[in-house]
Amino acid sequence: MEPRFSLAFAKAADGECAACFRSLSLSEAPETDPAELWRFVPLGDYARPERPTASATAHAWSSLKSTFRMSDGDENAPTEREKSLRALAEVRLEHLVRPFDWTEVSTGLDTALTERAAPARTSSASFVIGQPHCGHAGIVEAWASRHGAQVIDPPSHEEILAGDPGWRPSWPEAGQLWAIPRLEHCFLRHANGLVLVRRLLEDVACGRAGRGLIGCDSWAWAFLRHVWPIPQPEALTLEAFDGTRLARLFSLLAAPEGGRQLSFRHARTGRETLAVPAADNHTSDELIRLAAHCRGNPGTARSYWRARLRAEPETEARSEDSETSRPDGTDDSATVVVWVSADLPEPSLKLDEDTILFLHALLLHNGLTVEALNEVLPMPLFRSNAIAERLRSLDLLERRQGRWIVSALGYTLTREWLRTRDFLIDDF
Repeated sequence: MEPRFSLAFAKAADGECAACFRSLSLSEAPETDPAELWRFVPLGDYARPERPTASATAHAWSSLKSTFRMSDGDENAPTEREKSLRALAEVRLEHLVRPFDWTEVSTGLDTALTERAAPARTSSASFVIGQPHCGHAGIVEAWASRHGAQVIDPPSHEEILAGDPGWRPSWPEAGQLWAIPRLEHCFLRHANGLVLVRRLLEDVACGRAGRGLIGCDSWAWAFLRHVWPIPQPEALTLEAFDGTRLARLFSLLAAPEGGRQLSFRHARTGRETLAVPAADNHTSDELIRLAAHCRGNPGTARSYWRARLRAEPETEARSEDSETSRPDGTDDSATVVVWVSADLPEPSLKLDEDTILFLHALLLHNGLTVEALNEVLPMPLFRSNAIAERLRSLDLLERRQGRWIVSALGYTLTREWLRTRDFLIDDF
């Protein structure tokens, strides 16, 4: 009998595309230094946030019950208030959870590179490793724009399989900075799919490639280190976001509500999870648990947070003043209340061998086109297409720029499932 694995937290569309949102500029909050919030550390110094002891015990018990299909009855049944809540309109979410501004994030990278042997001052390249949905490519592109570096696009999958040296005909001249935002798209897990990336890494190691910055997904980095003795540069990565830093981040992502305070309250308990602006330095247990669940990944944490925001049915139809009612029925015109849903019933998924291989291939490449899937998976194309559509219907998958990728809401589940089956995973 196959264990059942489920998607944690709420099921909702994430809408990651920055074009759909108004970008957040951290300069709107001058009291927060972007370089302080977006700190970069050596890859080996990454420290995952710890789950509170009581929460860790409950998590272990929950996993055991899930594996053996045990039940506690209705102890976690939603309250009547929780049942009545509904997802927020997209325009409302635009103001409550704005997208990251990679230009601001890249200022933290500049600070870290300045403290080290930065590519602008050396003859070699530096590496930035990012977890899925942490935007390493956008960060590298923003860095390249700031420093006037030439951005090197990845080769096509045909060029990769052919080992085509023509991929690099316009490599920058000596002395010109360059940047490769997506190293994970420069290879395929295929007998003929590693020639180009090996040549590139050899040139980087020997200094022949000149000065530059390379961004790489954490799963691709783990795979490349597994199949090729990559010289161990001190690669950088975003420092883990614990509960306190998530509170600061979510506060910055929320647009002001006409000068009124935003109060994010747990839908089941009514307790405040986050106040914007904050009245004190207290960090709620809910955000501490979220940080631990996401292993310090701010991208997936943002997606979970966004998916869990709710409103009372009459709130959206009434005026904004009516939106400020407290749980006890009183009114506070200086406060706007937003509800944060508790964990909802999770869609179950039985995983077969083909689905396992499909998900692992997507993570190792940070997404694959339909054509590339046909090259790296030992199954007919119609089978991989069927798997993709089934996973998308469960919000485990999404389509982005022509590639299937594991969604932000599905990533933590997928990673844990692969880990328990002893698949090669990243270092986070």
